[in-house]
Amino acid sequence: MPHFGRSLITLVTTWFTYKRFIMRNFAGRKRPRPLFGIWAMKASTMSTAVQKVRIPEEQSFSAVLLLDKPILRMIMAQEPLSDVLNMLCRSIEQQDPGLLCSVLLLDADGKTLRQGAAPSLPRAYSEAIDGVQIGPAVGSCGTAAFLRKPVIVSDIQSDSLWADYRDLAGTHGLRACWSMPMLSHEDKVLGTFAIYYREARSPDTQQLQLIERATHLAAIAIERDRAKADLHAAETRYRALVERLPAITYIAEVGAEGPWHYVSPQIQSILGFSPAEWVAEPTHWLTRVHKDDQEIALAAEQKVKETGEMYKAEYRMVARDGTVLWFRDEAVILDTLDSKVTLMQGVLYDITEQKHLEEQFRQAQKMEAVGQLAGGVAHDFNNLLMLVQAHNDSIQRKLSPDDPAYADAIEIQKAVGRAASLTAQLLAFSRKQFLQPRVLDLEPVLAEVGTMLSRLLAENIQLKVKCVPSLAKVKIDPAQIEQVMLNLAVNARDAMPQGGTLTVAAENADLEQRKLWKHGSIPAGKYVRLAVTDTGCGMDTKTQAHIFEPFFTTKQPDKGTGLGLSMVYGVVKQSGGSIAVYSEVGRGSTFEIYLPQVEEDSCKHPEPSFPAKPTIGTETVLLVEDQSGIRDMLTEALKRAGYTILPAADGEEAVRMAKEYKSPIHLVLTDLMMPNMGGRELVSILSKLRPNAKVLYMSGYAEVSELDIEMDAPILQKPFSLNALTAQVRSILDGTTLSETNQTE
Repeated sequence: MPHFGRSLITLVTTWFTYKRFIMRNFAGRKRPRPLFGIWAMKASTMSTAVQKVRIPEEQSFSAVLLLDKPILRMIMAQEPLSDVLNMLCRSIEQQDPGLLCSVLLLDADGKTLRQGAAPSLPRAYSEAIDGVQIGPAVGSCGTAAFLRKPVIVSDIQSDSLWADYRDLAGTHGLRACWSMPMLSHEDKVLGTFAIYYREARSPDTQQLQLIERATHLAAIAIERDRAKADLHAAETRYRALVERLPAITYIAEVGAEGPWHYVSPQIQSILGFSPAEWVAEPTHWLTRVHKDDQEIALAAEQKVKETGEMYKAEYRMVARDGTVLWFRDEAVILDTLDSKVTLMQGVLYDITEQKHLEEQFRQAQKMEAVGQLAGGVAHDFNNLLMLVQAHNDSIQRKLSPDDPAYADAIEIQKAVGRAASLTAQLLAFSRKQFLQPRVLDLEPVLAEVGTMLSRLLAENIQLKVKCVPSLAKVKIDPAQIEQVMLNLAVNARDAMPQGGTLTVAAENADLEQRKLWKHGSIPAGKYVRLAVTDTGCGMDTKTQAHIFEPFFTTKQPDKGTGLGLSMVYGVVKQSGGSIAVYSEVGRGSTFEIYLPQVEEDSCKHPEPSFPAKPTIGTETVLLVEDQSGIRDMLTEALKRAGYTILPAADGEEAVRMAKEYKSPIHLVLTDLMMPNMGGRELVSILSKLRPNAKVLYMSGYAEVSELDIEMDAPILQKPFSLNALTAQVRSILDGTTLSETNQTE
């Protein structure tokens, strides 16, 4: 039960208890019984020479009644504590012209007494004792609070309890002091109620009963005031907490149009309405709930009406500026005196960011799943294309250029090239293509891109290329970053059929805090920001959610494959970067790419040069390929070029051949991705068995990390032509003089 409630109950209980006391003790004019029983008085503190003043029983009974009514009325009216205590003191002082009252309050530290009320005591004296520390010999009040018992000092000048304060009392003409501790209903000391006289004297029974009653009334007033203060402090803390929460708290009647009795100020910053505006219009809540979610919100209210359970619902609301926000609404039923009104107290949590994160996570999972599928399809498709390419090469070789079938072979070759381009884009999206990352200065790359774009764009599109001085270096495949920029520019061009402005900009970016994007996240760090901005038609939110998915396109049939942006996404991600999209219908789009800055020096890698025509060889090649059709075609092509071929279906067979073959093995030509043992693991083993053998990899796609991609051996990306194969083999073998002593160890 709250402290305030307990105080009210204590007050009422005390009143009825005292009424029973009056009826029991004063009926028939019996002598009243003392309430405290045995008093804590020492004989040395009682003066036998003092004339006792007796108050008649009728006067005592009347004084008690006169004392209770106004004081209790003031307490119930929540008058200030100082007014109540001063009124109580003056009421007691009216019983005897020579009597002076004092109320001291015990501080929260439980040691210090502070002035509460002393309307007739000299001000200098009251100020002097304000702040006194309680103890076993600190006058009447300090001792009473310390011992938790009444202390009656009939003569201050002779009592040892007043040794340190005798002169102070004497200066102000105070001679006797009777003090009682005021106790709370929890039996804690609240302070003291004291009566002073300017002459030495002791109290009689009726006086003690009156003082005791006054002490009890003062305790009630003090405890009620402290309960009120505690309640106010709790309310202040609660209000401060509620008004600082990143949520809207409210009290409202249950029902679709039930009025709101309270709403916290956060509604202004979150939904754009002031609390007064919101409370004034009962229909605000329902009209602001998104039309697609109103059934959810109302069904939850109906459940509350039927079961009385906690209200729980998640729904969207439309802010004043049109922004759609997600909320989790949780509320409980409040107990009210009016049975006809059902109130809910609840909290509206803004979970928009959480919903966005959940959507990002689902999008990432979907993209990962699509990427896995795309990578697998591309791998198998590349192997099929490899067979088509090899057989077509064989057919072409047997036909003369003037043969009608030769033109068909050329068309097949072109179709294989187009298909290989599509699989390359799928591999880029799934981040399984082979990249050759280098440390680059992007300024010359952008200059070259600008030159290409000027020829690509229509005359009604203005091109702007902006690059800040001292642009930081990045590490990325130069061919791929050019392709990324071209793909974005082509998309921007298609979004501006009536013309517009295309801006390509590059600048350094230092992101101090983690930023969340629609298509993922980017950690803090230093980046180079590449932005491609158009003034075209823009995209709605639904379209933006799918733009990086393979084969998703908004273009007309035969106008695009839907792989351009998926390729952009894959290259950026595989290069350790991030991509963000900002777009609005009718206001254009901006694609931002963030690539990590690097401190390495730029370096130029010479492009591999292949002979114009395949060169005949005589060396031995260990060919490892798990696809039998491809293995047979490559074996035939290399044998035709003069090489000795050791064909192996997997890595284990290749290791066995390397151990058993007695002559030198000059080159290991192996697929990277094979069952049981991959190409990298095989080469690691063969490097010990055949340390002088050269290595050439081939693969339909990469299932390796960026570090693995940076291998010292070249890679042939499937599908490749047989001419490219023999040229690459010859180039590698001619790179170093081979030893004729390369035998099995």
